[in-house]
Amino acid sequence: MIPLTSHASLNNHRPAAFSARSFRNVASWVLKGKVVDENGDALAGASVRVKNSTRNMVTDVSGNFIIEIEQESEILVISYVGYKTKEQLAGTLRTVTIRLEPDEENQKLNEVVVVGFGKQKKVSVTGAVSEAPIKNIQRIATPSLSNALAGSMPGIVTRQASGEPGFDGGQVFIRGFGTWANRSPLILVDGVQRDINTVNVQEVESLTMLKDASATAVYGVQGANGVILITTKRGALGKPKVIFRTETAALTAMRMPEYINGGEYASLINEARANVALPARYTPEEIRKFYDGSDPYLYPNVDWTNTVLKKNTWQSLNNLGVSGGNEIVKYYTNVGYTIQNGIYRQDPSNIYNNNAQLQRYNYRSNVDINLSKTLAIDLGVGGIIQQGNYPGRSAPAIFDALKVTSPINFPVTNPDGSIAGKTTSYLQNNPYGFVTRSGYTRQDRNTIQGTFGARWDLGKLLTQGLSLNGRFAYDHSYAASTDRFKAYAIRQYLGKDAAGKDIYASPNIREEQAIGYGLNNGASRAIYQEASANYNRAFGKHTLTGLLLYNRREYIDLTASSSINNLPYRRQGIAARATYAYDKRYLAEFNMGYNGSENFPDGKQYGFFPSGSVGWVVSNEKFWNPKVINNLKIRASYGQVGNDAIGGRRFLFLTTINKGGQSTFFGDNQAYFQGYDEDQIGNADVTWEVSNKANLGLDLELFNGAITLQVDAFKEKRNGILIQRGVIPRVTGFYPWAIPYANLGEAKNHGLDGMLEFKQNFASSFFYNVRGTFTYARSILVKNDDPIPKYDYQSFIGQRIDQPLGLVALGFFKDQAEIDASPQQKYMTNVRPGDIKYQDTNGDNVIDDFDRVPIGYARTPEIVYGAGGTIGYKGFELGLFFTGAANVSTFVDGPSMYPFQMGEGTYNILREYYDNRWTPSNPEARYPRASPMENPNNNRTNSLYLRNGAYLRLKSAEVAYGFKISGLRRFGLESVRAFVNGMNLITWDHIKVIDPESNYGTGGYPLQRSINGGLQLTF
Repeated sequence: MIPLTSHASLNNHRPAAFSARSFRNVASWVLKGKVVDENGDALAGASVRVKNSTRNMVTDVSGNFIIEIEQESEILVISYVGYKTKEQLAGTLRTVTIRLEPDEENQKLNEVVVVGFGKQKKVSVTGAVSEAPIKNIQRIATPSLSNALAGSMPGIVTRQASGEPGFDGGQVFIRGFGTWANRSPLILVDGVQRDINTVNVQEVESLTMLKDASATAVYGVQGANGVILITTKRGALGKPKVIFRTETAALTAMRMPEYINGGEYASLINEARANVALPARYTPEEIRKFYDGSDPYLYPNVDWTNTVLKKNTWQSLNNLGVSGGNEIVKYYTNVGYTIQNGIYRQDPSNIYNNNAQLQRYNYRSNVDINLSKTLAIDLGVGGIIQQGNYPGRSAPAIFDALKVTSPINFPVTNPDGSIAGKTTSYLQNNPYGFVTRSGYTRQDRNTIQGTFGARWDLGKLLTQGLSLNGRFAYDHSYAASTDRFKAYAIRQYLGKDAAGKDIYASPNIREEQAIGYGLNNGASRAIYQEASANYNRAFGKHTLTGLLLYNRREYIDLTASSSINNLPYRRQGIAARATYAYDKRYLAEFNMGYNGSENFPDGKQYGFFPSGSVGWVVSNEKFWNPKVINNLKIRASYGQVGNDAIGGRRFLFLTTINKGGQSTFFGDNQAYFQGYDEDQIGNADVTWEVSNKANLGLDLELFNGAITLQVDAFKEKRNGILIQRGVIPRVTGFYPWAIPYANLGEAKNHGLDGMLEFKQNFASSFFYNVRGTFTYARSILVKNDDPIPKYDYQSFIGQRIDQPLGLVALGFFKDQAEIDASPQQKYMTNVRPGDIKYQDTNGDNVIDDFDRVPIGYARTPEIVYGAGGTIGYKGFELGLFFTGAANVSTFVDGPSMYPFQMGEGTYNILREYYDNRWTPSNPEARYPRASPMENPNNNRTNSLYLRNGAYLRLKSAEVAYGFKISGLRRFGLESVRAFVNGMNLITWDHIKVIDPESNYGTGGYPLQRSINGGLQLTF
């Protein structure tokens, strides 16, 4: 029996059969109520109606409703999308709170996925589509969205090569790559092509990755490398909801290069000289001075890394979001502020900041307006206002200076405070001067992105399920680099004269100059237009959907330096999709794109890219028992997509003429005539790459979604890759740069990707979620236009794309007798004990370039994976996430591993080399002997410097507690979430010297480890 109280909850009520005699006939009255969700939060827009009557209404933004009741026997029916419908007996109630419970089964049936130019129900998707776990991504403290995606989805491959503020965005690939031209996927933000790193992580509502031809064919010539669709948040029905999130992180540089000290360096010079029977350069007394610093100007011992770089710095990320709305208008607004500092040490005497620093404001506002029951519009504005500050010299220049400047070259500064250096050009690259005395560069970037959309439902006017849609977007970007470069004075200190006065080389190597000024700016504009007709209708057991779309994009480089590059870049075309489902069991889909680019010749600008896919939902068959496996779907697709980002110059079909060619003199007066050269030869058949893709997939759910499995096998053949002809001989008269390009390259790519997830919520407020992803993608070069090599094993045909070639090291020569008994050494005639001994691959008794073979893997991993999860109990949460890679190689080589490559005293030397070098007493060393000069035998690509680049990284970890403070609700504060998390916390790998993702060989701007704390307040 339902208690007849003045306030009741639905949780304990069950529908029942009531006799009319149980109730009194009374005058009608008004019943006031509130509809809430399972957490007690208001549900705006819930439907409340009296059963078997026409009386109904919708809850307001606070979940409240008022409805007339005529008899105590009447029953209220309360419903809300995604929740179980409830019935409530009116009885004598005057006020009531209705609590709705989620309808998880119905939510699964109606769950939608963002796909190309629209949305589809997840149960009907037949292509290879992956969704990112947005809540997990938003807990990673990074200014760049791309860095939060590692391992998050099956099929995604990311690589962050630098930690420099403003330049720390990672590379993103989908299923490896099927070309050696442009490999980047198409990235769309709210349906418009935009930069992924202009999107604030906290603004993202969903992120979907389209991987196979069925999913990407609608994008035609831009679909071959895959597509990433980012949808930003929008407003929701309800009272205003405010979320403020602030977090501050301590950043620590990872894998800073460790170089040897001055005493060790000087001793190594003596050792290198001894290895070639030369006398020592430094006496024991001089070496002692390098060690103890008793004469720091003439015998310096400079730790350049510690002199110019800090180990720690900090960043702060802040976001304020507001959302809400009613039946007519819904809105979402977010403003973000990020500040991230670099690791360069600052000179307090400077009146400017010479450290790297990024300050960025993100803003976004999305508004949806229902003008009528059939016509709706949406408006979106977003962008960034960004300012970056950097030393006058770039990060690559600074870290190269650290590599080439030894600890004993010169002191940091001279006794008079001037920057120290020497006359040789590379010995003027004082790292401290580069960082603190070279001025500064300010880089400003402002981007504004505007989008307008409209939807007209023609269901009542023409036919049910038909609608027309339109979209217009305008993006403008401006960037300016203001260079305040300073040429500082460089002096060489020579010592003291008899009177004790400091002596300097004369004249100075460089005189002090006033700070200079330079401005480099750029601006661009992009206009996007789209119009489409959509159809979605069910006829009994049959469901049909259709899409027909036209779009056009124009991009203009407003500050291009040449007239040809100032011409608009244009793409336009049509896309179509048709899907059919029978009884939710048998699925079929056809997609196509017919589009083109102005970059190709007339008559060859457009291409047709079709695809088809089918699916079978086995679990919906009558014979299937869903007790264990409640969802089983098999998918298959095949299709063709293109890639028009083929590289090379614009309009490759045109031949260009160089007006500054050879000149000559004619006639008696020897009149001067400027000659013209045929520059680059055009190719009238140039076109886009074409990719043929096949995919076979399996979706599996067990125990009502407690376990989810998604597996896809894929295969791709890429044709028409643009390459410069390699078999045209020089005798034809072509300049090397003028040899024409042609679409002759071919490649193939195959692999497997998958996702496994375990999740469960318990009534005891305990939950867990564990998710793992795996991607294997191998890319093989099938055809190029290189001359056929003398030996088949040196051909790149059949090898991995970007496969390195190198010599196979067999160890080190032990003595002269072994050298005499070995093949002839072409790289260096006077090899010595401690030099690298190589494999004579072709057996011709000569060691030369013909002995190089494929070694190791490419620099981009073939295998990437991610695994982690979250457990929670009554507001407490603990989350961990690991990422990793395998089948990847790197080389620990370069100037810092090649001692004295330019002569004695040149180049800094890594401790990795010093502690593991060959000496007569250490013949089983890891690296060859030290040489006092260039050693062409040792200093080349070979397997000795090859390293396994596989790694496992604790990408992120978080401890959090969320709670509600009832006493603060009167001030509007609904909940508080406090958290401490970290990023790039621990890395297990085989390299140790450098970070396994680094792009800079043995040293570059290091990645950052963060320890982050913050609060999220919800009002």
